[in-house]
Amino acid sequence: MNKKIFFSRPSINKDDFIKICLSPDNKLIPDLCDKLPGKSVWLPAGKDLIVDILRKEDLQTYFGVSKIFAPDLVATIEMVLRKKILSSISMTKKSGVLAIGLDAIKSQLIQYRHCLIVVAMGAKSLANKSFFASKDVSIFESLLEQKDLEKSTGKINVKYVGVFSKNFKKTIQVDLNKLKGFIDNY
Repeated sequence: MNKKIFFSRPSINKDDFIKICLSPDNKLIPDLCDKLPGKSVWLPAGKDLIVDILRKEDLQTYFGVSKIFAPDLVATIEMVLRKKILSSISMTKKSGVLAIGLDAIKSQLIQYRHCLIVVAMGAKSLANKSFFASKDVSIFESLLEQKDLEKSTGKINVKYVGVFSKNFKKTIQVDLNKLKGFIDNY
């Protein structure tokens, strides 16, 4: 199906799908930046759905091959999504629009309206905190580990990061929403 026609339907959002390409050696490769050449397919961003699609022979028929290799495709997608998110957080820090820690996030919320807050696994939840309740504040909890946030920010003991840029917020939020589809307890 033509990608333009497919995504022009009002009920379908490109942000809910992951592009998968077929390599010359018939391996399925996730293309999260939408830059790989060749024939591709857009699959729903969900572990169970992708596993179900891989069990069927629809992808082999679609790509016109007798055998497709998809070793740990779901784990690869999850790993690439995490790396992409952490790389975006690192770029956000370099751009000067990242707050690290709750106090820094609170002080930035006074100046900026839009914010994306990422809460590390094991940190206290912000879901019931009225200070953060706003339609312009998005909170994602327990998707990334504290050590990953520490590595991407270059700081220690990082449990909360706040993104104060609309562009970075949108990009990271789309990837976090996709990652939720690959986390078992979400």
